[in-house]
Amino acid sequence: MKRGTCARLFRRLTASVVLLAYLASCTHLPSGQKAFDNFEQCIAANLGIAAVGGFAIGALGTALAKQITGDRSTQNAVGVTAGVAAAVMIGLTAWRKCAAVYSTSEPIAQPAGAQPPPAVAQRRRPGLSLDRLEVRVEGTENDPPVPEFDFTYIAEDAAARDIKARFRHKVEIVRFKADDNDKLILADAMGETLRDSSGKPIPLEAAMRMSRDRLHWMTIAEEGKDDYVEDVIIQQGQRASYRHKLQIPPRAQLPLPLPVPMRYTVTVEAGQFKSARTVDFALLDKDERPQRFTASASRGGEDRVPAAAPPASAPAAPASGVEEPKPAPAATESFVATHTLKRGVPIYNQATANRKSIGRLNKDTPVRIEERTEFKMNNKPVEWVKIVTRTGNGGWLRASELTEVK
Repeated sequence: MKRGTCARLFRRLTASVVLLAYLASCTHLPSGQKAFDNFEQCIAANLGIAAVGGFAIGALGTALAKQITGDRSTQNAVGVTAGVAAAVMIGLTAWRKCAAVYSTSEPIAQPAGAQPPPAVAQRRRPGLSLDRLEVRVEGTENDPPVPEFDFTYIAEDAAARDIKARFRHKVEIVRFKADDNDKLILADAMGETLRDSSGKPIPLEAAMRMSRDRLHWMTIAEEGKDDYVEDVIIQQGQRASYRHKLQIPPRAQLPLPLPVPMRYTVTVEAGQFKSARTVDFALLDKDERPQRFTASASRGGEDRVPAAAPPASAPAAPASGVEEPKPAPAATESFVATHTLKRGVPIYNQATANRKSIGRLNKDTPVRIEERTEFKMNNKPVEWVKIVTRTGNGGWLRASELTEVK
């Protein structure tokens, strides 16, 4: 028993040394300039240590297992498991560092005649509407998922051009860790082992079979931040479409047991307005590709349809700059609460001054945010959110009425 404990401690110590050595590296030069031209170069350079570290830990595990058990099949299994776990954990750190620095979006060219005439844009009231968000998971296991989103922005100044805007990208992956046997298992928000009803640790590969509200998430962002920011220049009065390539290491360099649940949130900020949408998706193996995951009010932002299906036509931006209310979504097993209500409050059909009450929710009701927008009231910005409950009811209310679920 003592020898087994010492072996685990020695293996953990070695893994920590390798991880600390990696953390000492950086994505920028001492001058502050980026050290690489793109994500691919950054991840290729930094994942070298993941491969070396995984090989070293695997060799160490094999040697220790040989001394303790003397069984060749056991020592090989221990070595492979330890090596893969070490490579994944170090590779995950490399992924977070490189993705936070080298992620960019690119505009999608609109077909001729797709934009509304300037006169139509000028008749609308100022506002920002995120009309569509979907994630396409196509190609091979080495091809990254690609979110696409559309938004429409109307500024208070109808003549404004080249407007500074900001995209906030929040990418989350299901939280996991390596256990004492170097197997990848699910973890909770505190980093503790997530267990099933019998008290056993839940392996990472079981995550896709679980309800999303049982999973916990960790962000792929710069240390201490929940998202990474991209400054862009946009034009008003026309619907803008963007494609954002999610920076994910090739499967050969990050050998996760697919499929793996993930979550993506995009927030567009322009002027005093902002709007956000969230979609749940998954890193899929080759047999499950292609698929498209769509943020849709019809299924709480988690609608999945085959990639071959034609995309639903996006709604035109309404006169207020805020999307018209859609029918309340049907309840689904995939509902994931993001907030709870601080007190009992009414909910409204829209966030504008012409809103009408459509119901009331009780204190501590779990809800999920579908959309966000901001308005100026008494010269102060006030954030409103569109929420949906587990039973499928939904509406607009002030964001200040909500408490985030930890």
